[in-house]
Amino acid sequence: MINFNIIFDEVKTFFRNFSKNPKKIFDNLITFASNNWLLLIFFFIYYKFASNFFIQSLNLFKAGKGGLPAYYNFLSPLPDFIITPLSITLPFLFTLLFFGGIHFIKKGYLNPGQSDRMSQYLFLLASFPLVLYFILQLVYLNQTDKSWYFDLDYMDEKAGFLLSNDWPWETELEDTRWKYYFVGISNAVRVVIISIILCTIIGIFMGVARLSTNILLSKLAETYVEFFRNMPLVVQLFFWLTILGDILPRFDEMINIGNWIYISNRTVMAPRLIIDSNFFLLLTIITFVGFRFYVYQLDKEGFDDSDEGLRKRFYLWTIIFFLLILFSKIAFTLEQPVLVKTNPNAYGTWYFNGGEEISLAFIALMFGLTIYTSVQVAEIVRGSIQSLPRGQIESAISLGLSPFQRLRLIILPQALRSMIPPLNNQYLNCWKNSSLAMIISFSDHFAVSMTIVNNAGQAVPVFIILLLTYQIGSLLISAIMNYLNSRVTSVKI
Repeated sequence: MINFNIIFDEVKTFFRNFSKNPKKIFDNLITFASNNWLLLIFFFIYYKFASNFFIQSLNLFKAGKGGLPAYYNFLSPLPDFIITPLSITLPFLFTLLFFGGIHFIKKGYLNPGQSDRMSQYLFLLASFPLVLYFILQLVYLNQTDKSWYFDLDYMDEKAGFLLSNDWPWETELEDTRWKYYFVGISNAVRVVIISIILCTIIGIFMGVARLSTNILLSKLAETYVEFFRNMPLVVQLFFWLTILGDILPRFDEMINIGNWIYISNRTVMAPRLIIDSNFFLLLTIITFVGFRFYVYQLDKEGFDDSDEGLRKRFYLWTIIFFLLILFSKIAFTLEQPVLVKTNPNAYGTWYFNGGEEISLAFIALMFGLTIYTSVQVAEIVRGSIQSLPRGQIESAISLGLSPFQRLRLIILPQALRSMIPPLNNQYLNCWKNSSLAMIISFSDHFAVSMTIVNNAGQAVPVFIILLLTYQIGSLLISAIMNYLNSRVTSVKI
């Protein structure tokens, strides 16, 4: 525990010396001010900070408009002759205690454990004015402003609008806002997952290509990185949406691939995958168990990187691929899109019955997120590879490893140790950047939330739900990447 007797002794010594020799104390204060002018500036800033929040908090307890809400009839309003002195003394007292504690820690009277606890107490003390104001203001707004009501009953009401992208669900006007919001989350998650996978593949290839001894390949990769890295994501989204609208044929001239896939500048229609959950579960279990058993048999005497070992693995993946196709024939069925022409001469009346719609907005968002993130991944890969000691690569060359073997067995496994933490940041940015989908009319959960705010008027609770959604998604990505990082760094070099 903190020995408060030391503090009292310091205070008594100060006043004793002041009574004996006041002039010396003033000289010491001038010396202290000249040596700690930066601390005094922060002292003044914190005083203004605390004073502002204390005054606003105390004003909430005044009588009349803008003061104590009538709902809290068990509280009595504070008169001005109490609020005025409190608004002066409380900020000064908190400021004095806060910076007095900082100065006391600097004197070195405390051991490390006591110093840590004292720092925590001082942080709580310093943040008290802000926390007090935040709580009081939140309670006040909850009782006086309808937009701050946290009742979520409005989310159970009918949405009252339509979604342009509702895969894999089907939405109607009678559906609740909750369903629309979850459909928006589904839209955002699927485009982010695809973008993360693609940006990782493209980024690794471009990062390695930038270090290639082939001048043409290296310069092409550098041009790709520099061009798209310096183009804002918003511009890229509009660019891809415009390009897709220009290069794809018109709806009456759509590309028809075997009556299964239709491609036009209005939409892309593909077969809908219908899953039999029981067979799908059986397929997953059989494939996983069989794969793990065979890999165990291959590696029980150590990893075989010879040509024979790689050939066996190629055969393994080929067999598993064909087994997946065979089982998929049982577990999955495809629903064919049917083009309905109610009036063959007016293609504006044509529509599709069945199938799955892939909107141009989804494709543009996927391209934008993938390319924008891939250039960041490429630089991470390049920097991580260049940070490896040259001796590692020279040792791999001396062992007679081919360039691909050096990359796969020596370079990338070691580079992963420094790649994964910054990759985590880029994947989080990809998740958060998906909120720009609204500007190209893609219905993710952010766009759905904005529409709900407009027709329901509950801005604050909707934004809190939105904030929690982004936090949960970010924490899930971080948890996965931290797990991968722990696996990669479990073996010390």
